[in-house]
This record gives sequence, C-alpha cells and structure tokens, in this order.
Amino acid sequence: SVGEVMAIGRTFEETMQEAIRSVDTSFDGFGRNTYVPETREAIEEELTKPTDLRVFAIANALHMGYTVDEIHELTAIDRWFLCKLRGLVETERQLNTFAADQALPCALVRRAKQQGFSDSGIAQLTRRNEMQVRNTREGFGITPFVKQIDTVAAEFPAHTNYLYLTYNASAHDVSFVDHGVMVLGSGVYRIGSSVEFDWCAVRAIRTLRENRFKTVMVNYNPETVSTDYDEADRLYFSNITMERIMDIYAAEAAAGVIISMGGQAPNNIALALHRNKVRIFGTSPENIDGAENRYKFSRMLDQIGVDQPQWRELTQHEDAEEFCAEVGYPVLVRPSYVLSGAAMNVVATASDLKSYLDQAATVSREYPVVITKFIEEAKEIDVDAVALDGKLIMHCVSEHVENAGVHSGDATLVQPPQDLDPVTVRKIGEATAAIGQALRVTGPYNIQFMAKNNEIKVIECNVRAARSFPFVSKVTGVDLIEMATKAMLGLPVTPYPNRGQRLGYVGVKVPQFSFSRLQGADPILGVEMASTGEVAAFGRDKYDAYLKAMVATGFQLPEKNILLSIGSYKEKVEMLPSVQRLADSGFKLFATPGTADFIQEHGIDVTALEADTAREGYGLQEYLSNNKIDLYVNLPSKNKFRRPATYVSNGYRSRRLAIDFSVPLITNVKCAKMFIEALARFSVEKWDVESVDYVTSHRTTVLPGLVDVAALLPAADSLASASRAAICGGFTTLGVSVFGADGTAATDDRAVAAIKNASRGRALADYVVAVAATDANPAAAAALSADAPILFVSFDKRHPAHVDAYNTVSEHFKAWPPSAAVVTNAAGNDLASMLLLASLFGRQLHVTDVRSAADLDLIDLSRTRGLSVTCDVSVFALFADRLPSSVTGLSADAVHALWARLPTIDCFTVGAIPAQVARAAGVSEADVNPAALGYQVVLPLLYTAVAEGRLKSSDIVERLCTAPRRIFGLPEQPDTYVEIHQDRSVRVPPKSDDAQWFPDLLSKPVRCVVHRVVMRGKTLFLDGKLYAQDTAAGRDLGHVLRAMSSGPSGKQFAQTPAVAGALGIQTDSVRPTSAQAVRSPSVAIEAETVDEANAEPADEPSALEKTALITTRTIERPLPVTRLADVLARHGNKNPFFMNHVLSVRQFTRDDLHLLFAVAQEMRTGVQRAGMVPLLSGRVMASVFYEPSSRTASSLQAAMLRLGGQVFTASSETSSVAKGETLEDSVRTFGSYADVIALRHPQPGSVQGAARFANTPVINAGDGVGEHPTQAMLDTFTIREELGTVNGLTVTLVGDLKNGRTVHSLARVLAQYKNVTLNYVAPAGLGMPGSVKRDVALRAPYVVQTEYSELSDEILANTDVLYITRVQKERFDNLDEYEQAKSMFVVDNSLMRKCKRNMI
Repeated sequence: SVGEVMAIGRTFEETMQEAIRSVDTSFDGFGRNTYVPETREAIEEELTKPTDLRVFAIANALHMGYTVDEIHELTAIDRWFLCKLRGLVETERQLNTFAADQALPCALVRRAKQQGFSDSGIAQLTRRNEMQVRNTREGFGITPFVKQIDTVAAEFPAHTNYLYLTYNASAHDVSFVDHGVMVLGSGVYRIGSSVEFDWCAVRAIRTLRENRFKTVMVNYNPETVSTDYDEADRLYFSNITMERIMDIYAAEAAAGVIISMGGQAPNNIALALHRNKVRIFGTSPENIDGAENRYKFSRMLDQIGVDQPQWRELTQHEDAEEFCAEVGYPVLVRPSYVLSGAAMNVVATASDLKSYLDQAATVSREYPVVITKFIEEAKEIDVDAVALDGKLIMHCVSEHVENAGVHSGDATLVQPPQDLDPVTVRKIGEATAAIGQALRVTGPYNIQFMAKNNEIKVIECNVRAARSFPFVSKVTGVDLIEMATKAMLGLPVTPYPNRGQRLGYVGVKVPQFSFSRLQGADPILGVEMASTGEVAAFGRDKYDAYLKAMVATGFQLPEKNILLSIGSYKEKVEMLPSVQRLADSGFKLFATPGTADFIQEHGIDVTALEADTAREGYGLQEYLSNNKIDLYVNLPSKNKFRRPATYVSNGYRSRRLAIDFSVPLITNVKCAKMFIEALARFSVEKWDVESVDYVTSHRTTVLPGLVDVAALLPAADSLASASRAAICGGFTTLGVSVFGADGTAATDDRAVAAIKNASRGRALADYVVAVAATDANPAAAAALSADAPILFVSFDKRHPAHVDAYNTVSEHFKAWPPSAAVVTNAAGNDLASMLLLASLFGRQLHVTDVRSAADLDLIDLSRTRGLSVTCDVSVFALFADRLPSSVTGLSADAVHALWARLPTIDCFTVGAIPAQVARAAGVSEADVNPAALGYQVVLPLLYTAVAEGRLKSSDIVERLCTAPRRIFGLPEQPDTYVEIHQDRSVRVPPKSDDAQWFPDLLSKPVRCVVHRVVMRGKTLFLDGKLYAQDTAAGRDLGHVLRAMSSGPSGKQFAQTPAVAGALGIQTDSVRPTSAQAVRSPSVAIEAETVDEANAEPADEPSALEKTALITTRTIERPLPVTRLADVLARHGNKNPFFMNHVLSVRQFTRDDLHLLFAVAQEMRTGVQRAGMVPLLSGRVMASVFYEPSSRTASSLQAAMLRLGGQVFTASSETSSVAKGETLEDSVRTFGSYADVIALRHPQPGSVQGAARFANTPVINAGDGVGEHPTQAMLDTFTIREELGTVNGLTVTLVGDLKNGRTVHSLARVLAQYKNVTLNYVAPAGLGMPGSVKRDVALRAPYVVQTEYSELSDEILANTDVLYITRVQKERFDNLDEYEQAKSMFVVDNSLMRKCKRNMI
C-alpha cells in the first residue's frame, strides 16, 4: 500500500462505512457492488485469498445468502464483525424496497444514518438524489453531532481539538463561536496525490493562524502533518465529500472554505458546494470548472490567443482513425473519465490505435476517448503561479529533463530552468498571465506547457496548488502557498518578493519508484503516473543537484561495469557523446548486440552481451542476475501503448531482471545523458557539504560589514575594547570621537596620536578618528585633516571640547579642507545657525545624534533649498520609549515622531545614549565598559522592528552601511560580511552588559542573532565566540577616505509629510511606526535580498542568473472590469445585435451566437465581481408583457438593472390597449420613452409586425405559440456552459411541443451544431410542428430528428440534455384534453436514476 485512511465513529458499523468511503470517492460504503462478480467461484476466491476487494466480496456474499458461519469458515474473520456487517446488509435491503415516490420513515432514515449510510448511498437505494435525501433527513431533524476524541480515558474532562461527526449522540461536545476558515486536506495518499498536497494544506493553516484567523482542518489521513493535534484550532477526521463538508460548514458557521490546497479531491466538489451556498475562498468554482472542462478551456485559449495541441473527443472507432490520419501520428489517447493520467497512452501507428481501442472496455457516447496530437521532441514545462483577482503576483517556471510524454509527477524537474531560451520563458510568462486573467484566478494555479522551437502550447491548467508547489517554494525561497492564502483572504501580499534575486544554486526534483514491489510491472516511464514519492537536492549546477538527488533516492552510483541497450538509431546517435564520456571516465562498457555494433563502429571499446543464445560467460541474464552490472541504461525503441503485464520481450525481460536483482536502471534518454554527464563531472568522494545543501529553522541573511559613524569613546585607549564589542555586533568600521570624562579630547596632534597609538594593533574593526573643534584650534585642526579627516563641531557645553561662538565655526569652515567631512551635534537654534553657515560656505554638513522631530524637519527643509546636509539618529533613540526619558530627553510621542520621519534619516548609529543611560543608572564603569555598550543589541532591535513591519531589511543595510560609506567616503571592505539568523527569536541574557543599562530588553524576546562576522576573508566572530584577538585586523582609514559625498543617494531630499505640506508637495504616506498600526506582513515577504540592495554594479550575469531573473520578472497586465472590447475585437468588431431587433433565432448564425455567449460570460463575471456593470447607465427598457410571466420578465428586468439601466413596465391592463389602442401605436409610444422594448404578446407573429413600426430595437420575449428567441439562446448558453459543447449531443425535448414556443426556437438553434440528435417526445396531437421540423431539416440535413409518444428508458439512457416544456393550460380550448395531457410526463427522482450521471 502507498497510503491509509482513518475513520472515527461511535459504532463499528458507521466507522466501517466511513473508512470504505474514505478510500475512494467512488465507494458509497459497505453494500452490494460490482467490484466482485456475484458467482460462488469469484466470491469464494476473494474470501479465501485476501486482497483489497475482500470487503466487497463479503458484502456480495451476504447479499447472495451466505451465512455468517460460512463466511467465518472462509475468512476466519471474527463472527462479531460479520454480524455487524450483516446488519448493514439488512438495512440496505429495507431501503431498497422504497420507490422514489414513497415517503421514507423517520426511524429508518435515523437508523441508516446511525449505521453510517451516506446521503448519496441512501439516495441510490431509494431511487432519489442526494439533496432530496439531505432535505428529508434535515426535515426530520436528523443532523450529525460533533464529538471530541477522549484522550484521557474519561479520567478527566477531555479538551482536545480532535473532532468527528456521528449520528449516535444527542449533543455536541463543543460550542461553535470561532467561525473559522475551513481548509480541506488531500485525503488518502495514493499515486498522484501525496504529501505534497498536505504540505500545501499545512502552510495554508499556518498562514491563517499567523494572521489571527481561527482554522478548521478537514482530513482523514493519519499519516499527515495536517492531522497533528497542534496544527489547526479544530481538526475534523472526516470524508471530503459534499455531505460532510456541508455538515461541518453548517455546524461551525464557518467564514468560508479553502479548497485549493488538497489536490483534486476538494476541487471535484467545489462547484457543488458553491451551488449550495458554501462560500469558497479564492477562485470562483465556476472559473475552476472553466479550466477543468476541456471544451470551455479550449475555447478560452482560442479567445485569448494561447496555442494548444489539436484534440478531439470521439465516440466511434472510425472517427478516431479519421482524426489521427488528419493530424498525423503520434497521438495521445485516453478515456475521458479518468484523472491523473490513468490509462493514457501515446499511440504511434494506426495498428497501435486499433489495438488500444480494442482493449478499451467500450468506446461510445457514454465513454468517449479524447485524442490529442502528440508533439515529438517537445520539452515539457511546469509553471506554478499565484494570482490576485486575475493579476499575476508570482510565478515560477520549471523545466522537465524528460521530453513531453512523461507524466509530470514522474518527471525530473529543474528549477530555475537551465536550457530554456529566454524567448520561450517570456512567452510562457505572458501566457500564464493571460490564462490567470481570463480565469480570474485568485490563489494558486499550475499550468503545463510544451515547447519546441520557441513555440509554446498549453497542455492543461489546474486551478489549485500542484504537487510541484513545495519544491519551487523551497528553491526560490518564496512560500507560494503563503502568498496564495493571503491573496484568497484579502490580506496584504507583496507581488514578486524575490524580484531581482539571483539564485546561486539549482534545485532538481527526481521521482522515487517502487517497481520492485510491483511484480511484473514494466519499469518504463509514460504518460500514466507511476512514482510513489520524490526527493529534491540543491547544487551549484543542475548536474551537481541531479546526482545528489539520485543518490538520495537510494540509486547506487556505478563503480565499473555499465550495460547499454539503446533501441532507436536516433537515440543511439544522441547518446554517442555520452557513451564516449563513460569510456573516457574509465568505465567498462557492455551492450546488447545492436547497440554494441553501433558503438564499436565509432571506435569505442565495448563488450557485447547476448540476450538469448549467449556465448559462455557473455549472457545478459547471467550478468544481471549475478550483479556484475553496476548500471543498466535501457532505452526502448518507442513507448507504445501500455502493454499488459503478461507481454514479454527481450527488453522487458532485461528491465525486470534489473529491477528484481536491484541493478540501477535508467530508461529515459534525457535522464541517461544528464546522469552520465553528472557522473563524469563529479566524484562522490570529493563532495563537501555546502551551504546549498542544508537549511535551518531560521533564515540566514548575509549583510555587508556595518558602520557606526558616531562611536563616542570615554578614553583614548578604549577603542580596542569598543571594537571587540562592535565586531560581536556586526560592526566592522567605526568613526571615532573621543571625549573623556577627565577633560581629554582629540583636539590636537598629541591627542590624536595617543588615540592612534593605543588602537594600532589592538583594534579589531577599521576606524577613522575625528578631530574636535574648539574656539582655539581652527588652524591646528585643519593641520590634522590628513590623519583625522572628520571635523566634529559640538555646541554641547557638557563636552570637554566644544565651541561657544558662531564666528569660531566660520573660522573652522575657512580653514578645514573643502572635501573633508564636517559633523555636528547641534540642535535647535544652534542647528539652524550651523545650516546657515554651511550654506554660506558651500559646505556639506552631517548632523549626528538628532533627537528632535523639529530638527529633522529643518534638515529636510534645508535639502529642499539645495543644501547638502545629511543626518543620523541613534538606534536607541528609536526605542527610547523603553528607556528613561529623563536621560534621553525623548517621550513616547517624540519617538513616534522620529519613526514617522524615517525617510529623512540617512544613517543609524549607536551614539552616546547607551553610555548616558548607564551613567544615570549608576552602572559602574569598573564592571561595564561604556565604550562597549549597545553594539550587540542594535541588530536584534532593528530586526524585531522588521518582524513587526516597521522596517525593511534594506532600510537597515542602507542606514548602517551603504549611506555611511557614501557620505564619508569610506572604502569598501573586500571579503567582509556579517551572517545573521534573521528569524531566530532569542532573549538577552540577564547578566549581559546591555541588560544592566537596558533592563527592558529582558521583558520579551528579540529577533536576530549575529552568527558569523568575516573581515577581509578572516572569521573574527562565530556563534558567540570572538576569534583572532591577538592579531587585530583593524586598520586606520584616516589616509584613505575619499571626498565626502554631495548628499543622499537616489533623491536629493526626503520629504516628511510636515515639510512636504509646507512646500505644497504631495508625498506617499510614511510607513506606520508601530506594529499595531497595520497588520504586519510576513518577514519572508517583507525582507529584501541584502546582497542585491548593496551590490555595486555587477558583472554581466551568467546564463543561470539571466534565467533566474527572467523567471521572477513580473508580467504586468491591465485588469479591466470587463474585456468586452477584446471580445468584440476577436469577432472582427462585427456586432449583429447592435441597434437591431431580436425577433427570431433565424436571424443569427452560430458565430453570432458565440459572440453573444462570449459577451454574456464577460458580463456575468463583471456582475459577480462588482454587483453591477454600468454599461447601460442612463438607458431605459420598456418591459411590455401582454401575457403573465415570471422568469422571462424577471430575467430581462434584472439584466437591465445589473447593467446600470432602468425599467418601466406595461401590460394589457395598464396600457392604452384597454382603451382600444393598437399594438403598433403602443409600440410607437413606448419607443418614444425607452431605448429598447421587450415585448411579449399572445398572438403568433405579432411582435414581428409591431417591430416594423418601432423606432427603437424590439426584443421578442415570446409571441404566442410562435417563437421565444431569447429563452432559446439562454438555454443553448446553459447547455454549453454545463457540458462544455453542444456538438454531438442528444437533446430530448419533452412536453407540449406543439404550443411550446421556446422549443420551436431551441430546435432551430441546436440545428446549427454538428452531429446533434433531436428527440421529440410529446402526447398525441401535441408533437413538434411540421414547419419547425422542415426548417431544421433544411438548415441541417445531418441532424437526426425522431418523434416518440413515450419517454422510454432507452431514450433516457442516451440523452445528454433533457428539456421539459410544461403543458400550458391557456393553449387548450378543451379543458378535458388539458387534464389528460398535463401529467403524462413527470420528471422525478425515479426517472432521473435512469439517466446519465452528467445529464442535465
């Protein structure tokens, strides 16, 4: 087995039935079935030899009269179980006695539900439909109860979220107040649906919970993560059927349901849930059906100009052969009623087609085959995408290694694509966007393309998560399911969060097969899925990743002997370079005779092995069975249609030998070439574990070395200790100003020399010393500019070195070199004076330690006036609301104001706040070095703000690296970087130095840990440990500073709302300053790639990088409310309806109708999205009905109102007709006030006559027994929407066909389609008028018209559309005739049971 289910109930019977239904949606439970023939031989064979059909054999045995004892003797199953199962059969027999028109007793329905019978199972037995049974039981008050699984054996009250539904209870165990979001799981694991879908469901659940939504998970597979106790707020072990989902939805009063994460099973019930008023989040189920119905999807592709392979659904052998001859072989053939590639085959010749069709159980109108042109040598491509309201917000392109023809679940997937032409990638992106827009997708979807010679064709589209979503999410680092969930729930989502990212690796996904456990199976790949699992690996290129992935599946790499068997000449030529690579790599080659001859002809040494009559010691079987072969490459000549397991050929026998004796086997030419190339390139012994080979529970982000331009040190010799703390915090460059408590300062050459001497050979970080300005040192300071190229001007009288007079500043500006930096901590009036002086002297000024919003506004305003001024703010000023305001001078409002002016701030610094707060708090300098405070908590504080949505990672890099280096001319540090664990949540240790002065850090965890600091290629810090303290790497940068920058990068000035308002400039709103201001987006989406944000202009990207960039580029497409202009353009802008009467269906061709249908689809979509599409705003319709009407009048009036128009009504009683006015005069009058007239009249031909006198368009809403064109058009539209096509259908018209005006029009419309069969079933004297039949025969001689007086079972069995027109009392002159005819044809559940399942 490849999977299992779990059912929970309160009795064995209900649990057993639930479990059987869980295995497959086609099972209704334990009961009579067709899986085991009801013969003693077949029954006893299954009972004595256990197989997966044994439980069905027991059911049929009980129905055949076997006793419990007889079955016990044959099976050894305990009699208790058999007695319980016999009770189910007895209830089944009792239900089967009720006819469709008999009322079901309440007691029987209750007993059946308590025994686990489903609504659909009861409906089958009692000749009803499922919704009728549901309504009946709900009318009896029979509904399921929600119970908890008792995990404490009744010792204490259980409080778990393990829930199940049962009818064997009298009360719920839980209350329903959460109104959570339901997520439907994937159910049982099977080939085609496995753990990939469970990953999608789990990621959806977690995203919802992260965004504070209550969640309800529905799944019944105990192997899944989604059924873990702590994943969802509520977990239901239950079938994923319409009945169960509606029960849970009603009980929970759920907010809605997410169906797109669990694979195909939830999608199959989407439309039924939608039509029963269940709210579906994401893409409308109507649009999902538009992708799954091959006719609708094909039409949509034609309309949007996206190519597709030629295909046709066929019901006769002759038609299939004719189509194949028309398009040419090979073709892909499959029954139309299967999923996941089951029973699909590639057919290469006419004889293969005949063999395939002969093997099929039947090919008929009930079981057609779909034949598609198969394009040889085409590459298959997968696209996984997310859209929001039809607009593409993320897509990932992955290529298959194998050519088209291998099921996508069995294919080797490469991401990002390595061998696709950029033109192909671009076309795929455009087609993906167009399809998403046409289907109005909101959420995930997957499209499979085939490409050849830069031409692409769509294979299929699944509007749900696909099995490749987990793989591409992990390769790209973008969680597509998180994005899709947010899009579906209307949460903020960032389009293309990895835009511009260049992947430095390749991911390869390979399938895992279990052929060794499937006795006799031929291990070749085809269009039918066979794999039971998959693995993925990352590598520096696709060969590295592919080899790792193959090893991960358990594939043994060859050491010496390799056997080759290559069928076709074309593949022999294609494989020749690879064979040469094997020989050059030292492998000993063996081959089957034909392959050996070809290889030897090209000068490669090879040993031939015979398959049948082998020479002594050179037999193929001997080498394989004795494990003398390390790798067998067997490439069949062609992949014919799937052979039966008993078919034996030399190739098949050798492949089975390889599988049975565990010889590694490759059967695909593309995989063989890739494996051989990978084998030749890499040696397993030389493999190292690289960063691409692992992930951690947190995200590792690489930052450049950080810069603190305002390192204020308390003593000349404290730089060494400060630099050690700086390195531990990720700072590799310091701008140093020394102001000692003893009054010392860097004001002259001796002080500067003292600082440098104390730091040389001891500092770990690079540094640059600033000289302090005083009233007495303008000339001396200028003389030091070569060694200390930053002038620090302080107005703070607390500093030992400061200036008192503005004229002193003027003297410094005159003496100081123009290209050297000037820094000031001036505030208020002092800042205004400094800015004025800087403007007068044309100097660039950097303002440090800004703590006032007013100062920031002044700086911003100065920029608008052209002054080159930059500024920095201490990181701790931004978090000063957690520090004593008496020390920092910052209240909570002041902090808020700083955050609001974030765009004005150029740099972040550590600054003086840590030392000031520590001194005020009485922290002893003997215990804590003030120079070392703050550095190690800067990144944790800032990345906590990133997690809260207040910052981006790029904001941090810009202000702690890029801007400081640009402003001060600091040189780049080669091979210098900081690795952080960005998402890791940690607590600051209580005994740390920073906890002494910032105790509020202990109150809650922070984000981010510095993992590694590398400076000029040398690791200085790793996992909390400082290295290389004895060989300090820090350099004095005083002599290498470049000229000071002219100002901020990217824009001349930043504008805060306050400054912009003063200048009359409009700006975007500033990012909120607290996490509570907005719902915080996920870090994974918000964070940007730091390497990209800070990179210098790069070299020309590699081919890998180019492809990665192409695949992540946004495909921008406009998203209008409707695409009516596009629809009309596709039809040549010809509108046969515009300003014309609509009187008869004979006015219009089939192309005209298809234009109308396309417009109707657009209008319906627009109305569904917006409630109204004001296309007819200001227009008025006159609704004139001289006969009673419910549906037609309502539909016309509703349509007018939905399109923004208005309606006035008139009838024979309210118009002047009652006074004797003619119809013609009335129409003229109505036309004076209305833009269109909808007219119904009891006299045939009256509407046509009145239209001749109308000066506005007239719509025939029915003229007696004549025509009803609008209803016929709507009916045809409905048929086409429900079944996908009208061609080839059998339509049975039943009722009063003589007087039914709608069927007169409908028959004429249907005659315009191909291969339509019309059955007319009517009472005697009420048959279809001869004029209509003649008209149909003249228009379409090929349409088969047959009349019947009875609606027989045979007619029903072949009917695709059953159309009932009621017998209308007003059409009869004789009341007795009406009474006799009115009940001749009644459609009820017993009649519907005789029809096709998909009949409408």
